[in-house]
This record gives sequence, C-alpha cells and structure tokens, in this order.
Amino acid sequence: MPSVDAFLTEADRRAIRAPIETARTFPQIAYRSQGFFELEVERVFSRNWVAVGFGSSLPEPGDAAPVEIFGMPLLLTRGDDGALRVFHNVGAHDGCPVVLTRRSGLRPIEGPYHGWQYDSRGRLIKAPFWDGTPDPDVSGLRAQGGDLQEIRSGTWQDIVFADLSGQCAPLEQYLAPLTALFADHDLSGLEMAMDAPEGDGVHHVLARANWKPLWENYAPNVYHEGFVHEMYRQSKYVPRVDAAGNKTFTEVNDGIVKGLGFETARVSNTYPAVTFPKIKSKRTGEPVAVSFILNIYPNWALLVFPTHFRVRILAPLDAGSCEWRIASYYNEGAARDPSSLAMRQRSIAGSLHAGQEDDAICEAVQRARGSPAHRSHFYSPFWDRMHWDFNRMVLGDLER
Repeated sequence: MPSVDAFLTEADRRAIRAPIETARTFPQIAYRSQGFFELEVERVFSRNWVAVGFGSSLPEPGDAAPVEIFGMPLLLTRGDDGALRVFHNVGAHDGCPVVLTRRSGLRPIEGPYHGWQYDSRGRLIKAPFWDGTPDPDVSGLRAQGGDLQEIRSGTWQDIVFADLSGQCAPLEQYLAPLTALFADHDLSGLEMAMDAPEGDGVHHVLARANWKPLWENYAPNVYHEGFVHEMYRQSKYVPRVDAAGNKTFTEVNDGIVKGLGFETARVSNTYPAVTFPKIKSKRTGEPVAVSFILNIYPNWALLVFPTHFRVRILAPLDAGSCEWRIASYYNEGAARDPSSLAMRQRSIAGSLHAGQEDDAICEAVQRARGSPAHRSHFYSPFWDRMHWDFNRMVLGDLER
C-alpha cells in the first residue's frame, strides 16, 4: 500500500493543517482516486470502530445478514447463545461468501459453493465429500484456517460496530463523547421500526459520491440547509442565525462527534409534525427539550429528536459510491404500533426526501471535482469549523 506521500504533497498537508482562515480542503485526488480510498480503508476505517449494521435486523438465533462495506464482504449473525457476531464473509477454501442473502434460521450456516458448514460461532463443522466421503474429519481443515474469521465487534443502542484491525481502544472509550452527551436521555424504551421495504427495518440508499463530502454534508455543514432543502427554505428559522448574525444552535465538536444541538420548540413547524411518545430526561422525567443532528467519525450519523432516534450508517463501497443504511427508533411501543404507521411513514419520508436532496448536491460536487478550475477549496470560518476539523482528523489517521 503506498503512503500518503503518493497522493498529497507537503504543501497540501500544510494547507489542510493551516488555521481555518487560510486552510484548504483535501485536493481533488482525495475524492476521486481508488488508490487514495484504499489507503483510507487501511488507515481510517480499519483503525477506528466502524458502524456496520443493526442488531434488530437479526432478532432470532440463526439469523444472518451479509453486508458490504469498504469493498469488504462481512457477515452479521445472531448465535444460538443470542450474541451478535461479525465475520469476514469469505470461505477459506473457495473464496466465496458463505451467505449471499439475508437469511433466518441458519443452523448450521452452509456455504453455497461447496457446502461447507459452520456453527453459530463460525467454527467449521462439516466439509461434505472433501476427501470423497460424506462426513470427513475437519480437524485438519480447521488447523489450516478453515473456520470463519471473526471480527471484534460490539453494540450501542442497537448499532453494531466492528474493529477491523482488532486493535482499537475499547468501544466504550470510543463512544465516550457520545454517551456523555446523552447521559441524561432515557433511551431504554426505543425500538426499531420494521417498516422498510426489505423487512429488516433498514432503508438502503445509494449515493454516487465519495464518502467525505457525504459525511461532512449531513450535520457539520449547517450552512447548506436553506439552499438545498425545501423544508428549510420554507422555515423562518433558517439560516440558523438571529438578526444580529449570532448562531441559534450549539455547535457540537467533541472529538468523534460533530454536529448541532438546538431547542426543539425554537424550530416549530420546520420538521414534519409527529406526536410519538417523547424521549424523557432521566433527571426530571420530562421530555428532553433539545434536538441533535450529529455525525460520528468515521462513518455514521445520528438524529435525536424528542420524538425519535434515527441512525444513518454511511457504507463506502469505493472511491465514488456509498450506501446509506438508515434505521428509525421510536419510544414506548410506537415503533410497532399499527396505529402509528402513517405517522412513522410521514416521518421517514421527510428524512429520506431531505437525504435525496443532500445526495444529489454531493453527487454534483463529486462530478465537479473533475474540473481543473480548483484543485482544492476553502472554508467559512463562521460555518465550517467542524468540516475543517474533520479533514484534519482524516489526515491525522492517514499519517499514522
């Protein structure tokens, strides 16, 4: 794997690290080169906890779901012991994924190419006719690495995380800024809504753009709201500044967490009206008064309103395409209540529509990065501090 020096000059790196008033973004190659993306897979995504799926999509023992992320085939499973596990979805002998589509009740897991079978912990238990006999001894194959390769994993609020290197700090340490932010939120009653077309509760949306502008755009780029989004153009609360030019939101820029918090009542009529049971304060028992739109480095985003909790996993596929995987959570049974279905549909429809507007503009940015007019771009010191900080985080990981 080439080093970062193969893609960025020393001047590029100095410009990324410069004070925001004079700093520049990554140059175009960082958004268009497959080689640069592969370096990011090695040094950004493989060295940080990454979000890969949702536990509620695998409710029963024997459930299994293949997922692709960073060009890697992974497999999420629910074991007979009830534990969620993440494996590399590749057979040691034939190189074929061992599960091709989301399945239920796999006991055992059986590969589609040569029929090798694995238990719920990924251990090889059968290799039919490997030596010409129907049930040969597989101990020698296991010694050659025939078991599935498990990836260190963990969960928080139903989100499944993977440590591809096996060397990340504990998941609790990674999530500490986020758990501190929501320490007073009672999230214990949240459940995933299973309304997505594929039946697993997850909406899948393809975006033809590099992961960095998609990630940066979602929450850190507050500046774009009133220009890109129909609902914000109609809102008297956007742009989020008062008459004196002061921000009407709190910028959240704490390590891996970047985004905004704002008083929900202050933006009334901006978002689709819903009346779901509220998320409450642990301290007072009253509904929380502040909403958050957040990104969490390196590949997921979180919307927390008093009425719902929505997670977006950004799954980069290659240098120029990503898939959003979106799940919604509601409180006190509203996620499964048939009488709440129309309201849930209205809520997710508004979010998906805003996401389509975001993705369309990011796709336009991706295409425009083929222009020779600008090698890199600059920042608004008023709006873009989180974007500036994000790029410096990426560079720091690339140089590690």
